[in-house]
Amino acid sequence: MAVTSQTITDTRYRTAVKYLSDAAANADVSLLDVSGLMGFQTGGKVNIAKIYWTSSAPSGGIDILWDAGTNVMAFICEGTSGTYGYMPGQPAIAQPMPLAAGSTGDVLVTNATATFTLVIEYHKIEATVGQNGGWGA
Repeated sequence: MAVTSQTITDTRYRTAVKYLSDAAANADVSLLDVSGLMGFQTGGKVNIAKIYWTSSAPSGGIDILWDAGTNVMAFICEGTSGTYGYMPGQPAIAQPMPLAAGSTGDVLVTNATATFTLVIEYHKIEATVGQNGGWGA
């Protein structure tokens, strides 16, 4: 089994998902398909607001990526456990703008030599001025 997921919540502005992997290695495996979220409209994007992880200490970490023609690194989870976004002043991790050609707004994971548990909270973001898309109610 590669990566399994359990949606904890999916509201009009926030989504939280728990992921488990008992496979030793994954390469560009989907964590989040934004088009499947509540209220999705073409062009809808998310930020990564919070990350919690435990792992069996992967060499090179657990890479969380923005899906694009050439994937863009969002965050690297290092060590056997940790968090991001739970302390004051830690900003959400935004997708690079403008979006790269081929970008879907989806989120992927790559890891080597480790199993892991991830809990990620995503915030749905409105399209910026001059861009199409966003989220419905």
